Amino acid sequence: MIIALLGKAGVGKTTIAKEMEKYIKDSFVIDGDELRAETANLDIGAQGREANMHLGFERARRLSDLGFTVFIAMQAPFKNIRNMYLNSMDIQIELTNSGENPKDDKGYNKNFNPDYSDVLITMDLQNFTPEKFYDLIFPKILVPARFQGFHKGHKVVLEEAKRISPNITIGLRVDGEDIIDLDKNIKLLESKGYKTVKTPNIEEDWTEFANNYDGYVQGNPMVIKKFENSNCKLYHVPRYGDVSGTNIRNDVKNGSEVLNNVDEDVKKLIEETIKKPKRKKKK
Repeated sequence: MIIALLGKAGVGKTTIAKEMEKYIKDSFVIDGDELRAETANLDIGAQGREANMHLGFERARRLSDLGFTVFIAMQAPFKNIRNMYLNSMDIQIELTNSGENPKDDKGYNKNFNPDYSDVLITMDLQNFTPEKFYDLIFPKILVPARFQGFHKGHKVVLEEAKRISPNITIGLRVDGEDIIDLDKNIKLLESKGYKTVKTPNIEEDWTEFANNYDGYVQGNPMVIKKFENSNCKLYHVPRYGDVSGTNIRNDVKNGSEVLNNVDEDVKKLIEETIKKPKRKKKK
């Protein structure tokens, strides 16, 4: 995902970008002024601005395609060039600042005539905090699953979700065939840096729960059906290869040493659960 921070010189684009880079894991900043210094591009006319935009947005696109959240801080006044590199997952924001701008008096914005006609979000930077920016800008994306044996396939889905937004929550649901305790599973996933939430049971109505999120990532038709009456947008991600929690649990039961699709702590949690006999229900 690319977040294009646009606006006048001195408005605070780079400052905001670097604050958000500290706040969001696997994020990266591309600064228009730093690119000019790197390439000795002192031309602030149309040709110089176009060259700087192409270089900045080409780098941003490559980094985004690798899975980074990229903040590009640049005046970038030409709509047609921005649209060459940005897609529907990316976000453009025109930044303003009702406080004093030290660069206004120095003539930096004298000939500032950008085409921001396609930019839907305008944000004033007075009283900025990373938390406020994060909550306002990034869509809330849910990844619902059982995660009974967190494996490589789950990681691939979460990486795909991160391309939509870094604001991801794993939704864990309970199933009669679960072998890993839900609270232990939550603790495991949170230790890996993921936010988690408990979903309703699969038999319940999910509409109210689903409307807390802007979108969800899913490929299971049964789970997709639970969102059909909500305003939550589907981002369809198919199942990753033939990796499955069931196969992994069976491998652990059978003492298989070929468990390339799970981390050691996941394997250990499954092993502990399998070795511990389930209590029989009292009649």
